[in-house]
Amino acid sequence: MTLRIFEALVGAGVTLLALVIWLWGIPAWVEPNDFVTVAPDLMPRVAVGAIGALGAMMCLHRLFLEPDRTSPAPINPKATLLTVIVLALFAVTVTLMLTVGYLVGGVFITGALTIFMGQRSWWAILLTAVCPPLLLWGFFEILLGIPLP
Repeated sequence: MTLRIFEALVGAGVTLLALVIWLWGIPAWVEPNDFVTVAPDLMPRVAVGAIGALGAMMCLHRLFLEPDRTSPAPINPKATLLTVIVLALFAVTVTLMLTVGYLVGGVFITGALTIFMGQRSWWAILLTAVCPPLLLWGFFEILLGIPLP
């Protein structure tokens, strides 16, 4: 598989994922509200639509507008393993946020990604992992009065 075909497939995959989220993900997770002037699903649809359009443009550009390159696709086993680890961290984070709550999930993902990026100083990891979720929780819970799950 050449690099050009690989990048076209990535663009097609991004477009397909955006279409699935547009058709099934947003209607399942965003509740409609009759008492607002802007629909609650507007910004998710704008973001997913933009990502899907960019993925489609990437696919079309790689297929039709670029000369054929014969360089092999950059499939690196180490990079693939690291990508799988990061995806697993995000899956654990979503599970934690749904079961335990925002604070635990936020602290977990921030700390895990800080360690994953190479930080080895424990005070910096704790400061980075604990402060942002606590500040966001305090902003919404205390200042705005909006409870976080």
